[in-house]
Amino acid sequence: MVRKGFRRQRNFVTRNKVTVIRAVAIPVQPAPVESAEYRKQLAEDYGFRQIGESLPDDVTLKDVINSLPKEVFEIDDVKAWKSVLISVTSYALGIFLISKAPWYLLPLAWAWTGTAITGFFVIGHDCAHKSFSSNKLVEDIVGTLAFMPLIYPYEPWRFKHDRHHAKTNM
Repeated sequence: MVRKGFRRQRNFVTRNKVTVIRAVAIPVQPAPVESAEYRKQLAEDYGFRQIGESLPDDVTLKDVINSLPKEVFEIDDVKAWKSVLISVTSYALGIFLISKAPWYLLPLAWAWTGTAITGFFVIGHDCAHKSFSSNKLVEDIVGTLAFMPLIYPYEPWRFKHDRHHAKTNM
């Protein structure tokens, strides 16, 4: 029954107005990095001898590696397992917060958990580079377990990442 004065509503989707936004290009000044004086000041501020200059032709990668402190190449098992403990604890706390937090605190719990799970990627990355442990089987196991919460397979990622590093700076 249709009452007088009322129209029947039809189930049409209303069309929204389309707004066109035009972009404006603004010329950008060149970065100050181009200036030799700026690079020199930046180098002094950060404690370097120079920034942005090419290496001499007689400097090899081996020379650069030999210039690094020996501690850079040592594997510290205590530090590695401490990072695992921190990541697992932080992730567990994040999952707990997500399960117990009121709705208005969920974004903070999600941010905490997302940041914590980044630690798993870092651990897996170190395992892929064989810099986590001196035992390579332990590295493969830990790398696989670290990538599980990321829902990403460790071995294919490791092979792909090795190929990525084979082409670095080329």
